[in-house]
Amino acid sequence: MTHTLTSPAPAGSGPAMKAARPRTGSGRIGLLGPIMALVLTGLGVVLLHDAVAAADSRPGRTWSAALIDGFDRTTAEWWMIPAGVAIALLGIWMVVTAVRPRSRKTLAVTSQTGLFLRTRDVARLASAAADDVDGVLSAGSVAGRRTVTVTVESDRDGVADVVRTTVEQRLSALAEPPKVKVRVRAHWQSRETP
Repeated sequence: MTHTLTSPAPAGSGPAMKAARPRTGSGRIGLLGPIMALVLTGLGVVLLHDAVAAADSRPGRTWSAALIDGFDRTTAEWWMIPAGVAIALLGIWMVVTAVRPRSRKTLAVTSQTGLFLRTRDVARLASAAADDVDGVLSAGSVAGRRTVTVTVESDRDGVADVVRTTVEQRLSALAEPPKVKVRVRAHWQSRETP
């Protein structure tokens, strides 16, 4: 009996694992989803009560019949038109909100394994890169998916271009690097002469 040994595939011949998909934020429906769930549950209880009452041989009024009789005695009033328009607009807004895509708060890093950074982590990277520039006393950043705004405090002229270049280099590992905007705040310290 002979055994043949097969050599393992060389490292780097392909991706180590299937690339991950970008994370998405929660849907925009927010509080509205649970409220609608409660309304539909209440409607289901009413319909179940009415079905049991209709199937029972004893006489009795169903809840929906009592509600309809109550509305039957009302007359049209001026406030019903704006209320109806407001309810219709609310319904249209709910439908549009439900079908909107979920927000994406991540940026892809150039890799084969599907690595993503959140926008707040991109802002931290940009701030750290700006802090490393000579002449920058403090740095803060705000990042979105398309732009990163770096605000630095400095007492030197021409630091904005150096900060922009440094931050762009640090963020070059992203698949689609955001545009870098730099704001410089002048920092003048009073210096005492000896």
